Amino acid sequence: MPDEQRQKILVLCDESGMGKGGVPVFNQQISVALAAQGHDVTLLTVKPVESEHDGVTLRTTAPLPDHVEGRDWLKQQCATRNPAELGLPDPRQQQFDLIIGHSRFSGPAAVAMRDAWYPEARVAHFLHTSPERLPQVKYADNPAKAAEKGSEHSGIERVVMARVDLVVGVGPLLTDEAKRLAAKNERVPSAHELVPGTRIEPLVQRNPQQQEGPLQLLALGRAGDPLKGFEDAARAVKLLNDQGVAVHLTVRGAPEHLVPGLQQQLSDLSGGHVTLRPFSDKPDAIANDIRNADAVVMPSKHEGFGLVATEALGHGVPVLVNEESGAARFLKDANRVPAELSASSVVPEPANPAHRVKAWAAAIHQLKEQLPQRVEQAGRLREFLKSYSWENAATALAEAASTAPVPGTGPTAAQQARATVQGPQGTVVQTSQSATQSPGSPAQGPQSPLAKAAALTSRGRSGTGGAAQGGGSGTQGPAQQRSAPAARPQVPQPPKPQGGGPSR
Repeated sequence: MPDEQRQKILVLCDESGMGKGGVPVFNQQISVALAAQGHDVTLLTVKPVESEHDGVTLRTTAPLPDHVEGRDWLKQQCATRNPAELGLPDPRQQQFDLIIGHSRFSGPAAVAMRDAWYPEARVAHFLHTSPERLPQVKYADNPAKAAEKGSEHSGIERVVMARVDLVVGVGPLLTDEAKRLAAKNERVPSAHELVPGTRIEPLVQRNPQQQEGPLQLLALGRAGDPLKGFEDAARAVKLLNDQGVAVHLTVRGAPEHLVPGLQQQLSDLSGGHVTLRPFSDKPDAIANDIRNADAVVMPSKHEGFGLVATEALGHGVPVLVNEESGAARFLKDANRVPAELSASSVVPEPANPAHRVKAWAAAIHQLKEQLPQRVEQAGRLREFLKSYSWENAATALAEAASTAPVPGTGPTAAQQARATVQGPQGTVVQTSQSATQSPGSPAQGPQSPLAKAAALTSRGRSGTGGAAQGGGSGTQGPAQQRSAPAARPQVPQPPKPQGGGPSR
């Protein structure tokens, strides 16, 4: 990378790495990808990093006191500790070009660090979950608590968004949510849609036409968390086996000490057709789970994106994902993914939650009957997703952050804000700002409960809206040219997958 394009980037996250949850895994991947692209990346965490972060300079705060949340401690350290005490550059001698924060977990720390020490830096704020919809699903039996949590979390997000230069949604669903939240402020930043990277692994070779034994399904995530929907999947597996359709589900995701109790619960629900395995921070263990599965399922009741889906497709393994997820929105975006390859991967969310088990049982049964075709489609999706690597995501993020115009203020700020999406190979494509589209505009993508509840549609995603003009605040990033408005790229047709991968 030429020196003039190299950015000095500070990433803030309370913890980072495999086996620690979705945000830490995402943080590791995007930090390493930014470094791989040639940027000078420093990661500041509260808990020491245990996994490899190639090319990233690692720093930690002072030890976390007892009974203090990591996110609160990170903000306090960023606002009050001299950066030199944290192993960061002296602000009088060297500034950061970009500071990255993750939702309410480290977004407040990112703006505190910028305001206190590095005023010339731009701030990019990632949104990883819907702060209002998530509590509605999580506390479905307690509407008052859901409303309280939704108000609290969305309030934090809006306060941070009013002070940043760019909001970044992880996938299309959360980008629309970020725009909606940011548009409620007087000062509205630009928005960028990032597609989590797919790491392409050797293609799993199999002969599904000669399969013996039960259909082997895999689910990855926190067992015992009702949000993940594993109980529904277990009930669906029991329903199918009771009907003579042999299916087995393996769930990877529980602390060692909780495995026996959770295993019993899932066994009771499934009629003994579920195996629970403990969490693992070993990438090889997860990859082996995926390679040995006929399909990976993501039955979450709500998922901001769902890295599980693209991780499985990187191996050429078929997936089933819930409609109310960013992964589903991405796969069903006909401007990006050929519809004939992805439509069958999305499980519709029934209007009546009581019908959810039957919906998943039907989708699993159909997958079993169509397994040869679904394996072929997954292999072609794997080829297509090579254009959406973590390195591509990092390239587009760096460009979007360095070229975002100064956030506008006042009643027309939302209309002036620029919106971009990540195209193939890390291209940055400008679109219209969907948060301010008038009612009745045509929408793309499925109308999930989230879209209906929070107006999270894809309106305006194929247009070419005008960007607010003007330079950035403080020191400009290395990419000085504003991205010209452009139409969404045409969907390339992926080639047939080639052989040569490992056999099962």
